[in-house]
Amino acid sequence: MRTRLLRAIYYVTIDHFVTIPNELTADLSYHGIKIYQVPYHSIDRFLPPKNLTPQSTLILCDVPELAHAFLNADYPVVAVYHRDNKDAHFNVRYALEDFEEVDWHYFVKYWQRYAGIPWHVMDTQRCKIREMCPEDLNDLYDMYKDKRICQYTEDLYENRMHELDYIKDYVKNMYQFYGFGTWLIVDRFTNNLIGRVGFNYRPGFDDPELGFVIDPRYWRKGFAYECCTKVIDYGKDTLGFKRIHAFVRLENTPSIALLNKLGFRECGRYTINDNLHERWVLEI
Repeated sequence: MRTRLLRAIYYVTIDHFVTIPNELTADLSYHGIKIYQVPYHSIDRFLPPKNLTPQSTLILCDVPELAHAFLNADYPVVAVYHRDNKDAHFNVRYALEDFEEVDWHYFVKYWQRYAGIPWHVMDTQRCKIREMCPEDLNDLYDMYKDKRICQYTEDLYENRMHELDYIKDYVKNMYQFYGFGTWLIVDRFTNNLIGRVGFNYRPGFDDPELGFVIDPRYWRKGFAYECCTKVIDYGKDTLGFKRIHAFVRLENTPSIALLNKLGFRECGRYTINDNLHERWVLEI
């Protein structure tokens, strides 16, 4: 896994009346990140500092032309909107309008998005739950060698390149668009991959769907309950979900027992991929 870190933020601005909150500056500094406000005069006159490198820097910019120039040089850029550029068009992934409404996590997370570094989502007593990334490919195939893991869920692609393409598309279309998805469960002490858990949307249903799978080497140790409990809390407290559901095959008695323990109730049966499933719902 990458160990790259965000070290500096440069806010290049034509708006000299913007003040970066002292609390934000202090929080960033505490986490080893310096933030600088740099006045902008013209794109021809702007000379970036010598230590400004794409690998450790995030650019904040309220000038579209300069933002595009930084993007073309592979710098991660966040657009800043204010009263003088509210109609400007920035061809960037992320933007902000008010420094008072963001904290230091905001900048780190969106720098990580540009850098391709998976977000850490939460911790449980024994596990870290984080996004997956292309570097997880080998560990995923190792986990899926025991085919009991996919008795009630889909297997990985037989062709590793197809699975790699799927991961890249998933990061772009699920994590970046929704801000959640199916995450990886990693042992906090060994960093071994031990399962997957998270939320997705199933066509035809409005509620987010909880899904989970644990490496058979870690069955009957309470990991599914431990991680699902934290993920459900995250769905309620951070994502604002009011209700979630899950689908389970009738013969999958361990998962049915887990859903019962988590507080779900059975709400009908559906045929999915020629197999009969129960739909379980949890009001949160």
